[in-house]
Amino acid sequence: MTYKEWAEEYFESAGRIKEKITELKIALLTVPAEQLQDINFRISSLYQMYLDCMHTAENLVKRKGVAF
Repeated sequence: MTYKEWAEEYFESAGRIKEKITELKIALLTVPAEQLQDINFRISSLYQMYLDCMHTAENLVKRKGVAF
């Protein structure tokens, strides 16, 4: 596996996480008030995971010319 392929996997993971965040944001409009805090916590956690995936993928893209 090359750095480029590895970066693509991270970008794909980030995309899936972003889709889930979007679903949860839509759910915020319809859930009972008691669940708002839990869903907001999940969104925050997923957003941190999204940022980690994007950061890692971008670093791997910078190194794509180097094989391992």
